[in-house]
Amino acid sequence: MIIGYLIAFVVVIIDIISKVIVMNNMQLGNVIEVIPGFIKFRYVLNTGMAFSLFDNATGALFVVSLAASIGFGYLVFRYSDYLKRKTLSIALAFMLGGTIGNLIDRFLTMIGLRKGVVDFIELWIGKVNIIGNSTFNLADAFLVVGCILLIIDLLILESVKTYNREKQLKELENNGTEDNSR
Repeated sequence: MIIGYLIAFVVVIIDIISKVIVMNNMQLGNVIEVIPGFIKFRYVLNTGMAFSLFDNATGALFVVSLAASIGFGYLVFRYSDYLKRKTLSIALAFMLGGTIGNLIDRFLTMIGLRKGVVDFIELWIGKVNIIGNSTFNLADAFLVVGCILLIIDLLILESVKTYNREKQLKELENNGTEDNSR
């Protein structure tokens, strides 16, 4: 559990540092091609959520982010067993850290210290923004990676464990049947 909260804390710190670097080194709207044709940094302020949905609904999105942070915090507490389920533990920690990272921006926007969530990463293939003309930040990236890891843990790793358990049970049943036939 401690490891999960530590990972979430590191995610929040990385997110904060990245946003401060962008705010201090870029003008709003400026674009820097980091890897031409693939990664661009474009400094924007987002008062909505992904794809600018619910634009100017900072208060409502703050409440949703707060509820999600509390929920993920509980899940890290309840289900994070790093020694037994590393993938699940890391997934939940990434999701908690990402949610808190954007929660901080929403709070700063609500109290007037920011004008929106700081977004700056765009992914391109040639001249096409591959995430639907969207700009995001590291908190968003950690949320997405956390979701992917959660899916991997729940669908793939758990399926493999279930398969292996069933296989072991069949082997035990077969061994028991062979012993009884002797």
